[in-house]
Amino acid sequence: MKNYIQHIRSGFIITGILFALFLYFNKDQPLNELLMASVCFVLLHLLLFTLGNEGVAAQLTTDLKAGTEKTLLFPNCLIALLYIYIIYHGGSPLEGSAALFPFFALFPVLGFLAFKKTYIVWSDFVFLLLLLIPSVSISFKSNTSLPVHGNGFSSVYKLVIMLLAFYAFGIVRGIKDIGFYPVFQWRALGIALVCWLGFLGLVWLIAYASGFLNLSGAEAFAEEGFAQGLRNMIRVFLGTALFEELFFRGLIQNMLAKKIGQYKNWRPFWQWSLVLFAALAFLTGYLMDKSLFWLPLLITGLLFVAAYLIEKSGKTSQGTYTALAITSIFFGLVHFHAGSIIFVGLASIAGWFYGYTYLKTRNVFYAALVHTLVNSSEFLFALDGLR
Repeated sequence: MKNYIQHIRSGFIITGILFALFLYFNKDQPLNELLMASVCFVLLHLLLFTLGNEGVAAQLTTDLKAGTEKTLLFPNCLIALLYIYIIYHGGSPLEGSAALFPFFALFPVLGFLAFKKTYIVWSDFVFLLLLLIPSVSISFKSNTSLPVHGNGFSSVYKLVIMLLAFYAFGIVRGIKDIGFYPVFQWRALGIALVCWLGFLGLVWLIAYASGFLNLSGAEAFAEEGFAQGLRNMIRVFLGTALFEELFFRGLIQNMLAKKIGQYKNWRPFWQWSLVLFAALAFLTGYLMDKSLFWLPLLITGLLFVAAYLIEKSGKTSQGTYTALAITSIFFGLVHFHAGSIIFVGLASIAGWFYGYTYLKTRNVFYAALVHTLVNSSEFLFALDGLR
């Protein structure tokens, strides 16, 4: 127990600060609702800010070698916590597609226990998709926001999914460099801020050339007020950015870079990925907006050319930037649901900046910080339609 306590002090501090803000924004909530939400908030956020600590992860890995039953205890406790929260608010966790939640939530853990591997294998990506796709497809009929009614930062469901994903891939599978732990470093903070400003500069350059963005100043942020603006940024960070960065950068990009590196030849991956994503980009553009069908294809080409030049220089590990290009384009294309082809293009470019931040910091929290700043740029600088 002492070993764990040594590693979770910073997690307690961050959780305490966020909990104080949580209470401030929800001071008007009924006492019974606030008590229930508070218990879940503290438990889940303490885990969120400590589980990825190298010391905690190493200690857990050692403790879990005792047996399979012990390995399944943590995910089952998370599922139980989610179900208790839903039932407390009058819902049923067994209605509709949500009834399948325990199956896809436990699948990666059971799969990794059954098929233990040392190197990254393609089945790792299959397990990831079998967790990610259902997790963003199903929905509980009951609200899982913290609190259910009020001013929360995220939901019990999203927090549980993030914890389950890291536990399965980072603890049970033992994948390194996920970077799912908050740690303050001036250098990492500087990289994140430079990437954010670099992305904004590029967007402004495109805006002046094409005129599709409306730069109207910070009136929206001024009208909203500092407190509400702060709450929105925390909400974006915990409810959207950290979730996406864990999956896209900490897991997909990270595992893909390792997998390509194992072959010691990045060129075939680069070539076939370029062909595949160029075809997908063309199809996406054509189906979304025939007048701008070329935009996703152009951005795909530019990012892959950038990756090629960096890989060819030999100044980085093989496959690192090929994985970055693949993940960035994939990240952009899955945003087709926004209904804007410009949105898809900008999301791909933003994905490159998020992924670059992750590469340089090896921490998804800093990638999520850049993601949050980009998303928040809409109300900070009135960058219309940018997320």
